[in-house]
Amino acid sequence: MRHPLLVYCVGIFAASWTLQIAGLYAVGGNVENTAINPWLAAAMFTPALGVLVLMGFCKAVRKDVLWKPTWRALAVAPYAVFIPTLVAFGIVATFVLTGWGHSSFFAFSPNGVGVIGGPWLLGRGQQDWPIFIWNVVATGVVYSLISMFFGAGEELGWRGYLQGQLTERFGLLNGLVLLGLLWSFWHLPLLLAGFNYPENRYLGAFVLSPLLLISASFFLAWLTLRARSFWPAALAHGAGDSIQGGVTTSIQSNKPGLYVYLTELTLIAIVGLIFYLLLVRTTKMTNRLSQPLPGE
Repeated sequence: MRHPLLVYCVGIFAASWTLQIAGLYAVGGNVENTAINPWLAAAMFTPALGVLVLMGFCKAVRKDVLWKPTWRALAVAPYAVFIPTLVAFGIVATFVLTGWGHSSFFAFSPNGVGVIGGPWLLGRGQQDWPIFIWNVVATGVVYSLISMFFGAGEELGWRGYLQGQLTERFGLLNGLVLLGLLWSFWHLPLLLAGFNYPENRYLGAFVLSPLLLISASFFLAWLTLRARSFWPAALAHGAGDSIQGGVTTSIQSNKPGLYVYLTELTLIAIVGLIFYLLLVRTTKMTNRLSQPLPGE
């Protein structure tokens, strides 16, 4: 097959946009209507299905796909859940400390936390800090693992295949920026319909989402390269959709929704910068170790 990368990108965009537009048509453009969910679930699997089709028709692609689980994936898996959870509570802390709002899930105090909402595995009620932390950890891990199934539908494509192809062709920074842009615009029909950014759909579709997913791509790239597998990225994707998304949507704000969007973007941009620097450091160390010693 000639130009498999181009064929892959065109194929998954065509399939995903078709499913998104069909789903929006089925619900009259109302993204809050749960009848759209089967359409969105089908769209989420188009990157993975595209990789499987490509592997079936192009044997040369098979060696490039980081689809196998590895022992190293277990070592980085805690980061995949911890970082999205930390971002979520960072957003909540920002709103509580600035007086911009509060969380409908939690009532914080020096002695503990009153858990008043949300599906927490260790239950609700007044909890001291150690119990509350264990409650968050247990809930975050379980829901991230459940959501990982859908995250894998995207991440086999983004991190398992495209990441390596784009960074090899365009370099680490440019390749990951391009991957983040592709990831964001793959969601374009939904974003323009108000999904994720209902109060600022055009700003969200063309500015906020691209910046957010570019930043997230550096963290997910670090997970993938450390593990040599896409599975930790799928777990992180699941954590973002479950624990991070759930905690963030609990915020009751007295400010416009843009405050939430920009706070989330700021925190994830900081995370992205940290992990980009770690990627650069790792790349430099790898290049240094691969150089022959003097006299060899």
